[in-house]
Amino acid sequence: MADPSGRRPRRRLLTIVVVLVVAALVLAGAGVAVFGGSSTKVTPPTAPSATAPAARQLLRAALAAATRADSFHYVATSTVSGPDGYSQRTVGDAGPDSGRQVITIGSQRFTVLVVGTACYVSGNAPALTAQLGLSSSEAAAHAGQWISLATTDAPYASVYAAVTAPSALADNITVAPKDQLPRTRVDGRRVETISGAITPIEIDGQKVAPKGTAALAVRVRAPHLPVRYTQKATVNKQPSVSAVAFNRWGETVSVAAPTGAVAYSSLGAGSGTTPSTPGSPVLT
Repeated sequence: MADPSGRRPRRRLLTIVVVLVVAALVLAGAGVAVFGGSSTKVTPPTAPSATAPAARQLLRAALAAATRADSFHYVATSTVSGPDGYSQRTVGDAGPDSGRQVITIGSQRFTVLVVGTACYVSGNAPALTAQLGLSSSEAAAHAGQWISLATTDAPYASVYAAVTAPSALADNITVAPKDQLPRTRVDGRRVETISGAITPIEIDGQKVAPKGTAALAVRVRAPHLPVRYTQKATVNKQPSVSAVAFNRWGETVSVAAPTGAVAYSSLGAGSGTTPSTPGSPVLT
């Protein structure tokens, strides 16, 4: 999604999984982190039917169900309007310690694989320049090739972020549960929706407070697994709209390390070079 700081992002996933620490914060009344992206058919809900206590209770149930499932598939889209506007689409599978993302941001096309702490990237030349900070010549030479990132490499943290289920939640936008909307349907599935304001998030050590609203639709029947998250926000006077659709909860995510990957540290950028596009990717 878009970086709430107003910068053009490198990447970001959209997933909703519950880390116990975050779940504890929600139980205490704090917001819950989730993602954005996808274009599914939605029947708009009407006026709120319940306020904060009921919304928080439903949110707790959804988070508990997501925690137990521990894996999911998602399709996320995000559009930022304005002079620096762009669109992003992410299709991913998040597991407890592995995951994959196929990402499109404008002319950039790339895939991220995570297996434990190992991280791999393969993409076209524009993506390798923007995501890994490679020169034009290096990016052209290694386009389509798998590149492995070590934990000490400069792009590692932002590329690794939000790929596995546990890390996905940590990097996503928060919603403060306020209203529980009447039951409706999303892609034919009956859902209840939790809505509220977007709560502040932290990026690169700085607190950012996008202005906007978010909504999380969850299954009516237990377990109340998330179905769709949407949000509308304005950051630096630029409106953004994003959504993420979730399914395949609890299915096994199988990701294998690719063979023949070249080490990022052996390329022109080197392990101490900061990529040309700063900031961790954030879907908003």
